[in-house]
Amino acid sequence: MTMIAVCTGGIIGGVEEDALPETCCRATIWVGFGQAAYLGPPLKLDAHSGSVDCFAYGVDAPFTLRTGGTGERRVRGALIPARTTHQVIADGRMLFLYLEPGLADTADDRIRTATGLLRSDPGQSAARVAAAIGLSTSRFPHLFPLSTGTSFRRYRLWVRMRHVAAAVSRGADMTRASAEAGFASPSHFSDSFHAMFGLTASALLATARLVVS
Repeated sequence: MTMIAVCTGGIIGGVEEDALPETCCRATIWVGFGQAAYLGPPLKLDAHSGSVDCFAYGVDAPFTLRTGGTGERRVRGALIPARTTHQVIADGRMLFLYLEPGLADTADDRIRTATGLLRSDPGQSAARVAAAIGLSTSRFPHLFPLSTGTSFRRYRLWVRMRHVAAAVSRGADMTRASAEAGFASPSHFSDSFHAMFGLTASALLATARLVVS
C-alpha cells in the first residue's frame, strides 16, 4: 500500500503555516540539479501520477488531496510518493517540491554509471544503457529500482523533463527541446507532461516564469 505523509496544520519542516509572505508576483518554477519547485497561485490540475516524490504545501490555506487509496482529505501539506495517482484542489497559493530519487549508499556502481549516462543523454534506451554498463536487458530493469527507488522508465522521463526545461530556458522552442530530450513527437511530450503533472506544459508556462540553475 502506498503511504502518503500528511500534515493538517502547525509546522512542516520548521516552517510555520503563515511564515511565507504574501506576494502578487507571477508564479515561478525553479529547476535545478536533483529537484524542481513551483510556487504560485492554485493550478487546475487533473489527476496525475508523478515520476518522483512530491511535497505539496498549501501556503495560504489547507488544500484537498484526492487519491485512490485514501479517498479525499483536507490537508496543509503532504509528501506524495512517486507513481501515486492523485489530484490537488486548492484555493490559495501552492508550493510543490519535486525530489529526484537519490542513490542508496549501497547502490550498485553500474547503476550509478547508468544514471550519469541518462543525465548526459536522456534519449537513450534501456537496452543501450544496459549494454553500456555490462548488464543484460532482463537484469537491468530489476537492479535499477533497487538502487534508485524508481523504475528506469520513470527516472528517464524525469530527466527528459529537466532537459526540456533547461533548453526552453535558453530560448529553444518546446518542439525542438522535447525532440532533443528523446520524446518521439510533440504529442508524446504533451501527453507525458500531462500524465506527470496534471496539466499541459503550455498551460503551466503561460502562468509561470521558468528559472533553471
